[in-house]
Amino acid sequence: MFSVAGRALALPVESVRRFLPLPRLDRLPTAPLPVEGVFRYQGEVVPVLRLDVLLDLAAEGAEIAEPNLYSPLFLVTWQGRPAALLADRVHGDTLVDPAERTHSDPSLTFNGCAAGAFPDRVTGRGGTVTLLDPDRLLSEAEARLLDAFRAVAERRLAQWQTASPDPTTPDAPSADGAA
Repeated sequence: MFSVAGRALALPVESVRRFLPLPRLDRLPTAPLPVEGVFRYQGEVVPVLRLDVLLDLAAEGAEIAEPNLYSPLFLVTWQGRPAALLADRVHGDTLVDPAERTHSDPSLTFNGCAAGAFPDRVTGRGGTVTLLDPDRLLSEAEARLLDAFRAVAERRLAQWQTASPDPTTPDAPSADGAA
């Protein structure tokens, strides 16, 4: 369970690979609005998605917090590649009795991303927690755009990685910087 823009949300525990603190993000000028930035994790470029934007929570008048050092990320595998979901606060995991879980009408949520709801007994706010289906957070068109963005980000970031000069080659600078 976690909060985004004052809303209690949840992901199935099996969909979360791990929690991460917010790393330094590379922000690319071509990033779509829902992408806060990218970072490298185990050699792969990981886009960080803003759930407040994806779920249009700002339109509901919710208080939107700017990401900061303490903003947690949920690392998930989305279509075989890592992605990270930005949250405001993590509340922990909770066991939900199947009898307490209500199913959502897929036509009432974008792309059927709300898989259900259950009573909120963790945050102290009462109400319900919306259970999200991480595989349905993006439409097919958005998924293609995210893949294209990831490919651009990988190419762009690769341009900044320089190989260490080989000191045995004649053109390599010396330790004092002289050529």
